[in-house]
Amino acid sequence: MFYTFFLFALLFFAFKYVKKLGIPSLNSWTLPFAFLLKVIVGFVFLYIYTDIYGKGTLSADAGVFMAESEILNAVFYTSPLDYLKLLTGLGNQQELMFTYLQETSHWDAGAQTLINDNRNIVRVHSLFHFFSFGNTANHIIAMCFFSTIALKQLFLTIKEWTLLSNRVLFLLLLLFPSLLFWSSGILKEPFMFLGLSLLLRGLFDKAISYKQKWIFSLLGICLLIGFKPYVLFAMLPALVFYIVYQYFTKKRIIASLLILFSLGIASLFIFSEQRGKIVHILSRKQFDFKNVGKGGVHAMADSNFYFFRQDQIGDLLIDGDSVSVSKEINALVLQHGGMKKPIPITLQPSEEKWFIYFQNLQSDGFIEVTLIDDSFGQLLKNIPEALINSLLRPFINDPGGWLKYPAIIETLLLFVFLFYAIRKRRKLSENQKALIIGIVLSILTLSLLIGWVTPVLGAIVRYRIPAYLGILVMAVLVINDGEEEKRDLR
Repeated sequence: MFYTFFLFALLFFAFKYVKKLGIPSLNSWTLPFAFLLKVIVGFVFLYIYTDIYGKGTLSADAGVFMAESEILNAVFYTSPLDYLKLLTGLGNQQELMFTYLQETSHWDAGAQTLINDNRNIVRVHSLFHFFSFGNTANHIIAMCFFSTIALKQLFLTIKEWTLLSNRVLFLLLLLFPSLLFWSSGILKEPFMFLGLSLLLRGLFDKAISYKQKWIFSLLGICLLIGFKPYVLFAMLPALVFYIVYQYFTKKRIIASLLILFSLGIASLFIFSEQRGKIVHILSRKQFDFKNVGKGGVHAMADSNFYFFRQDQIGDLLIDGDSVSVSKEINALVLQHGGMKKPIPITLQPSEEKWFIYFQNLQSDGFIEVTLIDDSFGQLLKNIPEALINSLLRPFINDPGGWLKYPAIIETLLLFVFLFYAIRKRRKLSENQKALIIGIVLSILTLSLLIGWVTPVLGAIVRYRIPAYLGILVMAVLVINDGEEEKRDLR
């Protein structure tokens, strides 16, 4: 307990007295107390995932990441060289995983992802274990430190865009509910927040040098690739629009949108094979997410997995961490992380037992989504459903416990603020309008990616943070607080 308090005090006063960590335009105690609030919310995060969801044990992804990072950290004391290889991704990772990490489930994502961001958050927490001494509270403090730095970077960027006072803007960013909660936990969001903030500052902060722009941008890109690559992918249409926009002198917005739209349509036809692969990836991710959300059993059988639905559990014989079938039953054969379509199979009763790789009940926030089923046409038809699910849900009558109500209130307040800002909008320059269009493009792209594949409301609320943050930024950019414009973003 003393060490935890010491670590917190060290970082708290660092924000106060280390000049590089402060914000000159705000009171010197602003960031220390922002850090304090984040740590408090971080402990609330631990309480929810331990006492509400886990019944005394840290549960869900938070529990898995902490457990697997501890396993990875232990490799150092067996072989520092092998630990370094696992930490950097060098060497034969499959062999190293077989030797040291057989007990892990999130470390290996197979072929479904080019970049395994699960490994990266496990790596980070394995490093934290060297000074946390196994205390999860110390991990919370470390993550809140990075999250507070992210908050500073985002504030320094946006304050150049808005007419709101620095104090009001900082409070809006700090108290934004979902961002405050998730960026104060031990999942990937703190580093996603830091990566996004650094990238935006590198792109749009005119107060920093050209060299700093490159450093911030590259750090931001690396963090997004490492922890939330889909967020960076969702920004690509906006970046293309922004680049094209720079080359026009008249009717720049209309011309840039037409070119972006034309490039998008042309790409669908020219790269039809790649289009099919993307649709297949989205279909498979939707399929796997639905299985996890709806509940069931993944049983390891050689190099494959048998998947049994939740309603089939009664026909299985479960003994500890193994399972067998007691009567003829239909199942699906699939590869962990593989991209091949699941194969239906009928299993006969036998004494053969399989190891239970994963088992869970249906999520409280599970909702039905229309299956894409490898159809590009169906993907397009699902656009309205995807946008509604990712931007507006949960609704009052949706499934879920009491935790859905803060999300409902946040959505209501956010869109009320956006509509109020539009009604009280200031006169925008063409460059400011282009910036807003870029934000809208990113929001729509991200919302589609989330809405197409995610059938669990709790996950949607977590994944859409950058989209909601984009809506908040649009509102603070357009709102007129009654003062004359301080800056003209050109």
